[in-house]
Amino acid sequence: MTEPAQDRSLLLHDLFDRQALRHPDKVAVRDQHGELTYARTAQQAERLAALLRQRCPQPGARIGLHLRRGTQLVVAMLAVLRGGHTYVPLDPAYPARRLLFTAQDADLALVLSDQPLPAELTALPVLRLDAPAPPTAQAPAPARPVDPGTPAYVIYTSGSTGRPKGVPVPHRNVAALIRACEPRCETGPEDVWTLFHSYAFDFSVWEIWGALLSGATLVVVPPEVAASPQATLDLLAREGVTVFNVVPSVFRHLARTAPSRRTAVPSALRYVIFGGESIDVRDIRDWRAALGRGTRFVNTYGITESTVFVTLRPLTDEELDREPDTTGQAAFASDLGEPLDGWQLRVVDEHGADIQPGRTGEILVLGAGIAAGYLDMPQLTAERFPLLPDADGTIRRHYRSGDLARLLPDGTYCYAGRADDQVKVNGHRIELGEVEARLREAPGIRDLAVVCALSRLGEPQLTAFYTPADPSAPDHAPTAQPPSPDQLRSHARLVLPAHMVPTRFVPLPELPINPSGKTDRRALADLDTTRPRR
Repeated sequence: MTEPAQDRSLLLHDLFDRQALRHPDKVAVRDQHGELTYARTAQQAERLAALLRQRCPQPGARIGLHLRRGTQLVVAMLAVLRGGHTYVPLDPAYPARRLLFTAQDADLALVLSDQPLPAELTALPVLRLDAPAPPTAQAPAPARPVDPGTPAYVIYTSGSTGRPKGVPVPHRNVAALIRACEPRCETGPEDVWTLFHSYAFDFSVWEIWGALLSGATLVVVPPEVAASPQATLDLLAREGVTVFNVVPSVFRHLARTAPSRRTAVPSALRYVIFGGESIDVRDIRDWRAALGRGTRFVNTYGITESTVFVTLRPLTDEELDREPDTTGQAAFASDLGEPLDGWQLRVVDEHGADIQPGRTGEILVLGAGIAAGYLDMPQLTAERFPLLPDADGTIRRHYRSGDLARLLPDGTYCYAGRADDQVKVNGHRIELGEVEARLREAPGIRDLAVVCALSRLGEPQLTAFYTPADPSAPDHAPTAQPPSPDQLRSHARLVLPAHMVPTRFVPLPELPINPSGKTDRRALADLDTTRPRR
C-alpha cells in the first residue's frame, strides 16, 4: 500500500513552539478569566508535560481531559502531546454515562481535571489541575521523541448502532489539515479565532490548531455565551473576531438575531466557515442584509474519520446576490467544492464503480487525512476503511463515509444526504433526506427534520418536525405565512408519492440540537414516541 509522502518532522507541539519563537509575547489564548501569551503557554505546557512523563512514563498513553473550556485546556492538550501521549476529550457538559463509556473504551491511564469527577468516574486515576499549588514534577524528565504517526487525540463519534466509536487521529493528519487550509482561507498571525464548540466535537480540532499553528489568537467562548445568539454577537464584536467557525443550525439563530441589534457589529469578521451540516443560503442572505457584505462565507464537507475537512467551497458574492428561486433554495449550497491538497474524493455506485453524471453514489475519501481505523474495533475498521484500488490502480486505504453525492453534468458533486437515512415503511424504501428536501420547498418553512419512529401499534411511521419561518425576514415574501400541519401535508401530497408523505406534521418553536450543535434526531424520535397522537 502506498500513501502520500508526509513530512515526518511535523508534530503539533513542535509547530506550536515555532509560533512561540516567532511571537513569544503575542496572546495565544484568552478566556473570560485571563490570557496566556505563546511563550507563557509553552512554559506551562512543558511543566505539566514533565509531570505527565513521571506519572505516565511509557509513551502512547491515552489521557482524558475533563476540563472546562479555557486557557488551561490548551495547556493540557499541549502537555499531553509533548509527553508523547494522546488526549481524549471528556467534556464535563456530556452525560456522565457517556463519559464513563469513553473512559472505559479508551482505557485511560490518567484523567486531567479542574473539578470533581462525576461519581461514575471516581475510580479513575486523576490529576487535579485546580489545586491551590499547581502540581510540578519532582525532577526534570527528559523529553521523548514522538512519531508523527502517534495519535494526537481520540474523538468519539456516534454510530448508527448507537455505540460510540473512537477515532484515533495522528499528528501528521492534523498538520496536513492546517497546511492545506491556510492558503485556501488566507489566515495568519493577525487573525482572532474562536473556540466556539465542545472540544469533544471534531470541529474544535480545526478551531484550536488552525488558530495556534498559524500564530493567531484563540478566544474561548464560554458555553453560556455560545448558547445565546445576542451574547455571541456581542463577543464577536468585542473581541474583534476575524475567523468564526459554526454549524449552520447555530448560525441560523445568529442571523435571526442580527437585524435587531442596537450595539456594535462584528465588523472585523473576515470568514464564517460552516461545518457539520448542510447550509441554508437564506440565513447567509439574512446576515448580509443586516450586517453588511464584509464577511466571506466558506462551506465545508468533512468527517471525523478524515480529520475534520475533506473539501472547502467558498461562496461568491455573485452566488449570494443571485435572485433566489421559488423555493428559496440554491443549488450551489450543496456543491461539495474542491478536495483539500492531499485529500481525494470519489463517489461510487453499489458495485464500487465511479458514478456517471446524473447518478447518485456513496462518497469515499482517501489521502492525507484518513485515520487508520476505529479504536479496538477491527471488524468495523475493515468494513469502513477498506483497501481499494484508486484511479491509477494503486491499493490505498479509503473511508466509506455513508454520505451520498450526485454528479452533475458539469462535473460538480452535490451532497445528497446520508445512505443510512434510508428507512423502510410499509415495504417501501425511503430516503429521509429526499423527503426533507421536498418539504423544505414549502413556503414559510425555516427548518425541518423527518424521523422514523414506531406508532402505538408498533409500526414504523414518518413524522415531520418543522419550525415556521419569520415572514418579516428579508428572504421571505410577506405572504409566506407559516403553514399549518394540514397545509404542509397538502404540499407533501403534491410533491411526494403517497408512501413518502409523513403521517404527522409537528410545528416546534425550535428543533433540538445535540452537544455538537447538530439537529438532535434521536431527541425528535423520542419526542415522537412520547407526544400524544393528533
